Amino acid sequence: MYPKIIILLMVGCWLPKLYAQKPPTPKSPEQILFKVDTLAALSGESSLLVFKQSSISPDTAKAMLRVRVMEEGNPREPLQGATVLLRRDNDKMLGRVTKHDGRCLFSPTPAAYTVRVQMTGLKTLEKSIFVLEAGKVYDMEIVMARN
Repeated sequence: MYPKIIILLMVGCWLPKLYAQKPPTPKSPEQILFKVDTLAALSGESSLLVFKQSSISPDTAKAMLRVRVMEEGNPREPLQGATVLLRRDNDKMLGRVTKHDGRCLFSPTPAAYTVRVQMTGLKTLEKSIFVLEAGKVYDMEIVMARN
């Protein structure tokens, strides 16, 4: 009889606090648009880790996409010389090669894009459809797996 009373008292004190809590609010203005779970990253395949809007661009006519490509491992190393392609429709394509820090920058017109990252000796990554809006800056992080 006594354990039931104790449990009821504990639940009675705890439930009002639970329902009185507000939902958590984001701590930063960044909005994560796409995030792959770590299972895909651990499967030995190249994967897109994060695609998020990070800020507002001063150029209101175009979007800005900052790409960072890393090679899998512990720790992950920046990948120099990877080819990053942005494809809109079937015939419009933008391409960049990553620099020593594994980064490259695009200023595309607003549209839906497919991204393709490739490098000899690594598994190619191709993901679609990413909508890039005018006047926004996006960050994309990619991890490339070895063949």
